[in-house]
Amino acid sequence: MPPMIRKFVEWLSYHPTTEEIGRALATDYLAEFAVRSLRFGRLNSDDSILLLGQYGYPDAMAWRNRTIPSEEWRAIDAPDIQLIISASGEKWTDDSRFYVNTLRDHGVIQGYLIVEFTNPIADANKQKTADAIDDLCMPIALYLSFQIRRSPNQTISINSLDEVRDSGGAQLTGRQLSILRGMVDGKTNHELAAELGFSVSTVRHETMRVYQALNVSDRKEAAKKALVLGIV
Repeated sequence: MPPMIRKFVEWLSYHPTTEEIGRALATDYLAEFAVRSLRFGRLNSDDSILLLGQYGYPDAMAWRNRTIPSEEWRAIDAPDIQLIISASGEKWTDDSRFYVNTLRDHGVIQGYLIVEFTNPIADANKQKTADAIDDLCMPIALYLSFQIRRSPNQTISINSLDEVRDSGGAQLTGRQLSILRGMVDGKTNHELAAELGFSVSTVRHETMRVYQALNVSDRKEAAKKALVLGIV
């Protein structure tokens, strides 16, 4: 594994938000290529796109976590979007200012990463640039596949760790995460106490803290939210 990718994967283990991922890609991992803007999103089963990470767009907040219907995003007259629609397999726009790659889950397209450069990329530098972006796409796709869950008859149900953080998931201690995993497995407080070496009252107390952090009221809701958000 290239050192840059190892560094990126390790950083992802700290659960950055999708906005932080977009910023880090542009200003750190792809800095040498003078990225002007960057955007990645999830392709839903109905062909709508959920915008996740963005960098360099003045209207980024207005588009953050917005789901764009298929007919709307396909009508956008922009070279990067038209490149996606063409399905030609080409990743560079004609002006060499945009590079578009797919994010795949089990070989199936689950989204796109679009990178715009400050200046057109010279032909001699295109392969190096493409390789750097392509290497980053796999860990991004894996990260999204863990953090975003599809429900059987719907599109995206919950966003990534942005919502975990908003819900307090990032504030859970190691002990609370162990208890939460036990809830997911259907274990009682007595079973968790015996397994983890805590008193039943301690498990009960920590369980209430988990409820507060996740903004839920019972074990069933806590377990469901933990699975949907990818906390455990």
